[in-house]
This record gives sequence, structure tokens and C-alpha cells, in this order.
Amino acid sequence: MHWTLNLADFFLRTRILGQPVPLLASFKLTYRCNLACRACPFHHRAAEPDGHMGWDMAVRCLHELARAGCRMIVFEGGEPLLWRDGDRRVHDLVEYAKKLFLRVAVTTNGTLDLDLPADVVWVSIDGLPPTHDSLRSFSFDRIRDNLLRTRHGKILVHHTINRVNRHELKGLLDMLGEIPSVRGLTLQLFYPYGQGEEKLGLTEGQRRDAIETAIALKRQGYPILNSTGRLRAMIGNTWACRDDILINVDPDGTITQGCYAKSRGAVHCSHCGFTPVAEAVGALELRPGSIIAGWRTFISR
Repeated sequence: MHWTLNLADFFLRTRILGQPVPLLASFKLTYRCNLACRACPFHHRAAEPDGHMGWDMAVRCLHELARAGCRMIVFEGGEPLLWRDGDRRVHDLVEYAKKLFLRVAVTTNGTLDLDLPADVVWVSIDGLPPTHDSLRSFSFDRIRDNLLRTRHGKILVHHTINRVNRHELKGLLDMLGEIPSVRGLTLQLFYPYGQGEEKLGLTEGQRRDAIETAIALKRQGYPILNSTGRLRAMIGNTWACRDDILINVDPDGTITQGCYAKSRGAVHCSHCGFTPVAEAVGALELRPGSIIAGWRTFISR
């Protein structure tokens, strides 16, 4: 009942009253990271004076997000599990945030202990072991060990398709099928921030082929949580974006409502690979596939 009333209030405010209420927050606690992944621009910023926020600022931002009406929050980085302020760590922030939001998630590179109090833990894996190691600082074995060891009840793998790993999705899914803790996989497409990350963007044809492959694997029963309709819309980015349902926090405490790339890099809508945005917009449009995808990703246990 709590979920139903809360989300009904969100749909009333956004669809009926036309209010720009954010649904989902991307909360970057720090740019610090123990990896130097080829696709990521943020670890290059780890030495910035405001590249790591403190507890007081984090709590202040959480309350500002709650006042804005935000319902779900994802802590990320850098590597959020490296976040510390004195004796406090990300576990404490997660517990605090759970008092304010419907769901609290963490996205991690998977090289540290995964037994967090978050409702959902995403682990980034970008290919079969040799490819992943090339892209993500030789971290695959550590990630697999942590996935096999964790007791967390909702572990998802997040996979970003790029020009290097675009043929490896089936092999990765087969491998993940042997790891009991992994409950499913969400897909995204590489986005070019132009801030020092390698140029890993897909051509138009590669993008189409990769998405069609993902749709075919989903239809075969592989646990890809993205909806078929929103994946297909990503081929040519033919969906109408409502980026006001997103809100972003950066390590210096800046809060920006709108596109995930806004204030983090140049915004190129034609290159958009942010499938969570497409799904959130689809849910707002009451598309059944997106509603089911959101339920399976954030709500179901």
C-alpha cells in the first residue's frame, strides 16, 4: 500500500499537475576510485579539491532531494564504497537515505565487499574476463570472488556496451548464470563525455546490431531487465526524453535536475545510451514493459 500511494502521488504530480518532480537521483559521492577504467572520465577528477564530499554535505543533499519529491536514489562514484568521512562510510549514508526514499541503490565496480544495506547493488561488468580486464583495470577475478561470496539479496550486473565488447553479451550472460547471487542484468550504451575517456562509441550499425542481439537474448529467456520496447527505441533514440524526472548530485554538492550528462559533460542527445532514463520516461508514459522493468529492477525482492 505504501508503494502504491507513493507512486500514485508521483504520477498525479507529474502527469496530471505537470510538476517537474524527479523520480530518480544519481548521487556521486566521490570521484576517487581504485580502478582506472578506459570508458570512465570521473577517476581523472579524483584529485579535484571538491572531488569528495563530507557527511554533512551528503545529508544536506539527501534532504534537498527528498524535499524535491525524489523517490529513488543511486549512490555512485568514482567508487562509492571508498567513501569515508571519519568513522562514517557509505553503509551509514545508505541507512540514512532509506529513511527518506522508497528505494536506495549503490553502483559499484565490485572489487570490494558487496554486503551493503542498500535495496539494490549494481556491479559493473563490461565483458568476458579478458575484455573486462582490458577495459576495467584487471578486476574480473576480484569481482567474481565477491559475487560468489556475497549474501546480498538483490545483486544486479550493469553492462555498458561499447565497440570493444559488443559481441560478448551472450557469453557474459552464460557465465553470470553460474553465479547464484546475480539476479539479472541491465544494459546501457557507451556515452562519449569527451573528458579523457577512450573513444569507445558504437557506429550506427554497431548500435543497431548490439541492441537487436540483446532483444533476441531477452526473448530467449536471458535475465535482461531492460524492456524490449525501450531497447528498440534506443537504436535511433526515437523516444521523447523527459529529463526532469532525473536529478543529479556531484561530489562538490551541486544538484542539477535534468540529463545525467548535464554538468558532467557535453549533452549529445543523438549519442544517448542512458537506458534507465528511457525506461523511467516509458514508465511515466504508462508503457507496460517499462513499468515491469522498473518493478523487477527496483521493487521486487
